[in-house]
Amino acid sequence: MGTEMGRIEQEFILSSIIEKKFSVELQTGKISVTGIFLSMEGNSLLFSSSDSLIGEVHEEESVVFFFAFFSHTMTFTTRVIKDGNPLEILIPTHIYKNLKRKFIRVPTSMDIELSFTLENARIVLDFPKTQEYESLESKVFSDDFDLSDLKELFGQFKSRAMDYAAESEIVMLRSKLPKTFEEQIITDTGKSLFITETGIPFPDKSRVNSEFVITEEMFLDKHGDEIVSYGMNLRQIEILLKKKHRNGVFAELYTPVIYHEYAIGYIRLANNSKRKQAFTNKTLNFAREFSRILAYALEKQGYFAGGKLKEGKYLPEIIDISASGLLFTHPEKQLSEILGLYGDLKLILKIGPRKMEISSRVMRKYKTKDFYFYGIQFLEIEPEDFRFLFDYVYGRPFSDDDDRLWEGGSEPPELNF
Repeated sequence: MGTEMGRIEQEFILSSIIEKKFSVELQTGKISVTGIFLSMEGNSLLFSSSDSLIGEVHEEESVVFFFAFFSHTMTFTTRVIKDGNPLEILIPTHIYKNLKRKFIRVPTSMDIELSFTLENARIVLDFPKTQEYESLESKVFSDDFDLSDLKELFGQFKSRAMDYAAESEIVMLRSKLPKTFEEQIITDTGKSLFITETGIPFPDKSRVNSEFVITEEMFLDKHGDEIVSYGMNLRQIEILLKKKHRNGVFAELYTPVIYHEYAIGYIRLANNSKRKQAFTNKTLNFAREFSRILAYALEKQGYFAGGKLKEGKYLPEIIDISASGLLFTHPEKQLSEILGLYGDLKLILKIGPRKMEISSRVMRKYKTKDFYFYGIQFLEIEPEDFRFLFDYVYGRPFSDDDDRLWEGGSEPPELNF
């Protein structure tokens, strides 16, 4: 993208191009409009143009602006607040200079489809799938457990678990479907059901780490109203906790054992009338640590032998695209584990009936709350496919000027050897 400028520098530059009436170019999809910024007030800028195409830019649309500030070409992306002429746009939070991308990225339409297959084969197993992912690529060591003998390992677990709970068991899920509420919720989410005490309300985010533990927020909508999740709402869960308490269960923990994208089993710990103690984070940490030890030991002992090999095919969502790369998003954590920064992949880009194979590389990678984003650079593309893609993205044929200049009409960046 380029170098991001500081807030004070951004304000100075925007004020200067308004005062000096510097020419500004708006890009959105296949539309390019040249004009000027009239004013800056509050959180908005006014952009005016004599080009009638400005009437095709609509409210809430994402737009990209380019302008030259003396020897620097600069850019920012923002949103249209109100259409018309002038356009009212939201003041950008980020402005970039010293652009390093060859071509401008624009939002995509519905007639483009992206897929790719990673060379890394995945094992298909007869276990319930989960939303979490555990690669177990690094070795697991433990001073407390012997991983070389499974029978000995189970015996050591029973012995160590006595320090934390009155009851302990390991349940394997090969060729089994989760039946109970507890099994369903932990296998699907990949999180622990951590009931520190059955005599108090179901845990919320203030009491436990919701990254690893199921909390009451899963059973509430954005207004705080109860919803049904995994067949139960909060009131039903509270009834379940009271029933457990009456049956002598004082505290209970279910932790899934995860191998790749599968919940291969779970660990259950409980305190009863013989040991009326609440669970603490030490109990949770013990179960989570042992779940990883168990998965690793099972793999080393050949427990998963016989699984079918399957290529991992993905259908991500394209955010925007240029003639030299694109940005896509995908929610799966396991893809993020496999596809690292500077990793190579073969993209299949389908636009209408045309199918293009493009050798590509991950040049940028980041995560929001629920999704992973990947900035992709095209490495090898057939010349006729490149020209077709350029015409599709920008609505015009590729020219010598396009080959000479970079994003927004800037000169190519200097190369340091």
